[in-house]
Amino acid sequence: MAFREPGAGELNRSVLIRLRADEPATDMGLDSVFTDERRRWAKIEPVGTAVYATGVQTENKLTHRITLRLLKGVTDAHEVVHGDTIYRVKRSADLNGTHRFTQLEVEELGSDQAGDDIYGKLSRG
Repeated sequence: MAFREPGAGELNRSVLIRLRADEPATDMGLDSVFTDERRRWAKIEPVGTAVYATGVQTENKLTHRITLRLLKGVTDAHEVVHGDTIYRVKRSADLNGTHRFTQLEVEELGSDQAGDDIYGKLSRG
């Protein structure tokens, strides 16, 4: 399926793309370490209800598509941060194979809050 390339002014969200790695913490939990941080202008749009429903049934939820100028090397180990919202990258592709834009299919994880662990809330007993 061919997607329409963004027009002038549609890449209007400033996002941070970062590589996430989880390392053992001293308290038996995990600490997240972020590297390879890059700022880009992007277009963020929710997926349709059919795509979302299919994702829920297959346990591979997609909530949004993020389009940005061509950026190679983005994998499912990356996250996208827009304001206080974090998105986990599920898939990355060259939009329509034109080498002009990258389209990321992502799952919205929620707000970026200090003290949260990889599951969203502190899970220490």
